[in-house]
Amino acid sequence: MHYVKSLFPHTIARFAYCFSLLCVLFASSAFANEAEDLLAEMQEAAQAGNLDSIKDALPQLITRSDELTEVAYTDASAKTSLLLRKTAQREAARVAVNYLRSEAATRLQEAVRYRWMMIISYDLMYFSEFSLAKSMIEQELNDIKTWSPSTKDSKTTQANLYHIYGQLLVRQQRVAQALPYFYQAETWFRSIDEQHPSIFVIYILLGEAFLHAREYQQAETFSRKALAMIPDGRVDAISYLNAILASALNRQQRSQEAMKVIADYLANPVDPRRDYFLYFSLVHIDVLRDLKQFDQALALARSTFALAQEVGNEDYIKDATRQLGYMQSYFGNLTEAEILLKEAIESPSGIRQGNPPEAYLDYVDVLMKLGQYDSALAYYRRYHDAFIEEHQRINRIAIANLEFQQRNQRLEQQKALISTQLALAQANEKRAKLQVSFFVWAIFALTVIAATILLMWLQLRRRSQQLQTMAVEDQLTRFGNRHAFLKAFDRPDYYYLLIIDIDGLKPYNDNYGHQKGDELIQTYSEQLRLRFTSSYAALFRTGGDEFAILIDNTTTIDSINDFMFEAVTGTQKGGFHTMNASYGIATREEAHSDREWISLADQRMYAMKKAK
Repeated sequence: MHYVKSLFPHTIARFAYCFSLLCVLFASSAFANEAEDLLAEMQEAAQAGNLDSIKDALPQLITRSDELTEVAYTDASAKTSLLLRKTAQREAARVAVNYLRSEAATRLQEAVRYRWMMIISYDLMYFSEFSLAKSMIEQELNDIKTWSPSTKDSKTTQANLYHIYGQLLVRQQRVAQALPYFYQAETWFRSIDEQHPSIFVIYILLGEAFLHAREYQQAETFSRKALAMIPDGRVDAISYLNAILASALNRQQRSQEAMKVIADYLANPVDPRRDYFLYFSLVHIDVLRDLKQFDQALALARSTFALAQEVGNEDYIKDATRQLGYMQSYFGNLTEAEILLKEAIESPSGIRQGNPPEAYLDYVDVLMKLGQYDSALAYYRRYHDAFIEEHQRINRIAIANLEFQQRNQRLEQQKALISTQLALAQANEKRAKLQVSFFVWAIFALTVIAATILLMWLQLRRRSQQLQTMAVEDQLTRFGNRHAFLKAFDRPDYYYLLIIDIDGLKPYNDNYGHQKGDELIQTYSEQLRLRFTSSYAALFRTGGDEFAILIDNTTTIDSINDFMFEAVTGTQKGGFHTMNASYGIATREEAHSDREWISLADQRMYAMKKAK
């Protein structure tokens, strides 16, 4: 009897526990059914074109997810994402963002809320809503970092949010800020699985980030790492990955290797993503241009432009428009080139800030050929600002890499210090010896760090000097470039202006090749340099076959004419027997402005050319 009495409370407790468990399971099943009903309601509304019903149901579905198991809300969010993309529900994705940032959403479980943020971020990127995705994640960054998820799926969510944010920063060309997020995401993925498939994505994104930073060797390294570990079934990014690798090789002046990467992929194209293949095609055009295969580049530029219009990504439309504009300029279609290049420069884009410096330079070249000198000067100034801004950004990236390396070194030092202290606590008799070893190691480590910092600082300084030289110097002739020419007008002691044009360079290139044409330009440049040796003359290459010389008033017109004649005859004796050049001379006092001075010398050059 006593045994029965003592057993009775335990039986009641067990019964109560089982009953409560059944209630929880029943409630969870009920909520799962409600979530399925809401999802079915959204599918029916999408088929009927009822956008308002979808926007009303989506916040309810997110709210109901808080009562589901992890497997259930993960499945529901994945199905919702597929529905939004298939039915192009951009507005519904925006509604989801507003709800997830609301006070009501903060009452959801962190795992549920952050899972939905991850899913909706991917959808927003699919719809090119990059700024909105970035602002949503940015609002929660501190909380996401301090979050301590307990399950594998929620840990994956945390890592994914970090690498999505890093990717969005790269699209803003803020690579220095993006790198720590990629590195942290990789660390989190490795804590889940050393071979986690998302590490493959991280390597792709790091390759892209270093490509934007013009760290081409690192971009190549991470691209090859990604190619070496493609997870099963992950073919959706292969064309994008090959494009990053080809671009990194091409920027290292390894264009033949880049073309081999492109050809190998095209022999077996496995990527179904049109937007990724669009990026691949844009890189393909760059490689064809560098290999001087301009006919193929023009054909590809036209088809890529059409594909960009179909895909609708604003950044890719800008790039495809610019590529087609450059090719039209190369083939002499200047009016079409001017329209396309201006559209590429002035059109808005998604999250990208500004234009690459090369875009302005291509447009300036077309404007100069069209005789629109005022506009050309204005856009050249924009090119100069973009050039300086980009290289300042690249220097910031290099500094950020250095800081990251230093931070890792400090962490390693702290780890070594903790290990040393534990060893000292366990073996007091060896304390003195270990202290001496530690101090020697610390001094050595500090010496290495100091030497590394000094070396990297020297490298940054040398690179900065090289960039300053490149900004004002033509690489083929070592004359001043167009930027240096326009700035030279600020000096009042120049009296004569010569505008020079090599006659018939394009037919020469067509008959003998561009390399031979470059040799002609170099030979003629050296002859000009020999004649105009005075320190009071400044020589510039302002275009492909165009030169300009500014001279003070100590030289006579007759001397200038003699020098120009001798430069032509010297070039002819150098192996270019049919070479000739036209030039025009104008004095500063003949013109009221720099523009008029250039125009006057240019007109006289064309008059000489027509008289031949």
